[in-house]
Amino acid sequence: MNILEIAQEAADICAVARPRDLFNTTSQNDQLFASVVKSTLSSLMRHADWQALTRDGVLYTSDGVKDYVIDNIVPDFHSLIGSSLYMKDNIRNVIGAITEERWAREKQYHCPEIDVIFKIQNNMFRFLKNPGDLEIRFNYKSNAVCIDAVTSEPKSQLTANTDIPVFDPYLVKLGIVWRWNKRTGLDYAEEYNEYQRELDKSYAETKAAGDINLAYQVKFFDEPNGGAIVDGYTDKQGC
Repeated sequence: MNILEIAQEAADICAVARPRDLFNTTSQNDQLFASVVKSTLSSLMRHADWQALTRDGVLYTSDGVKDYVIDNIVPDFHSLIGSSLYMKDNIRNVIGAITEERWAREKQYHCPEIDVIFKIQNNMFRFLKNPGDLEIRFNYKSNAVCIDAVTSEPKSQLTANTDIPVFDPYLVKLGIVWRWNKRTGLDYAEEYNEYQRELDKSYAETKAAGDINLAYQVKFFDEPNGGAIVDGYTDKQGC
């Protein structure tokens, strides 16, 4: 079901005129529906780490380079899942994303032969020390809220009435309904509560159908490392 069809069903529930074209700038009704639709999809994307938005990313570091622009690596990046990166060299861990406080502390006491530490700042992966030439993998949440009906390409924003949301159409419809009522000054408490119940249910279902972690033996340092995922392990735990 495409986004225009979902919006039209929502209009039927609200007992208002159906939108004919979400990109029609001359119709106030169409424009209002377009605004509510975009708000609904953006809110759903930000709500949780949905399985439909989970992606695998790869960062190839270069010797001597410590800062990497995220948009150049994964243009649809929204946030890290688990705040972690990992690599498969069985030697070093990738630890992060760390806080500014820990960043300052690690600059003084960091043991570069043990692990690779990074933070996310100004839309960049910033490594504490030179990471060298590595292949680092990570899981991230995409900002692609819809799919092009013709090319099947994921998109971060709607560009056509035929775009297909990556979320459950029923959930999207409920989100449009309560937001429409709120925007137009109507009572929306019942519709909002129904939406919240369906939201919790839908997220629980997508988490239950999540990926199986097939990583082999994992060994963590005694000190919490800020959310590192380690694929493989090292026996080195000190300088």
